[in-house]
Amino acid sequence: MLNLAKVWEIMVTKFGTFMQGVSVTLELALFTVLLGSLLGLLVAIFRRTRIWPLRILFNVYVAFIRGTPLLVQVLMIVYGLPQMGIRLPRMTLCVIALVINSGAYMAELIRAGLQSVDRGQSEAADSLGMSGAQKMIYIILPQAIKVTLPAMGNEFIAVIKESSVLYAVGVYELTYQAYKLASVNYRYLETLLDAALIYFVLTYVMTKLLGLLERRMRRSENRAD
Repeated sequence: MLNLAKVWEIMVTKFGTFMQGVSVTLELALFTVLLGSLLGLLVAIFRRTRIWPLRILFNVYVAFIRGTPLLVQVLMIVYGLPQMGIRLPRMTLCVIALVINSGAYMAELIRAGLQSVDRGQSEAADSLGMSGAQKMIYIILPQAIKVTLPAMGNEFIAVIKESSVLYAVGVYELTYQAYKLASVNYRYLETLLDAALIYFVLTYVMTKLLGLLERRMRRSENRAD
């Protein structure tokens, strides 16, 4: 039976341990979103290329990653790469797995942003004699990134939660720390509830910050108009 007094006691007495897990979780999420955004940008651009082998390759990458579980991808990277002779720290392997996963979702977000840019602006850039690269860098990408920025923030929130699967490979993120505590105090329900409350606070705060950012962006757009 759930003991609310124990929930509070565990949270207070083991707060430092939970925070160690939170720091690893946030570090993973930050690296994943930053590197995943860069990967997603490259994939989104290459999926628009006229070189059909590249286009097919990156379409397959996006379809495969979005169609398979994150945990399976993590296990393939963490245990598969060392089997191939690629030996890296466990944390680095996990970041690679998360970035590969996030990159596919970011590619779809950025692709939608690229498609949202009015075709007339591209035609106007062509009339000014801009090259394809100049048009992409100075005209299309800035507008596409602005459109997809809120969705990228939501991806950061998603990664905070999804990084909990790394508990399965022994990364000391929040879920792992909670499970380790529970295996000692045998209060699994109360300890994991504490972890769930911390996840909720993290995602709630991030959601509010993203909402504030979106409102500021809208106000700046209105002033520009």
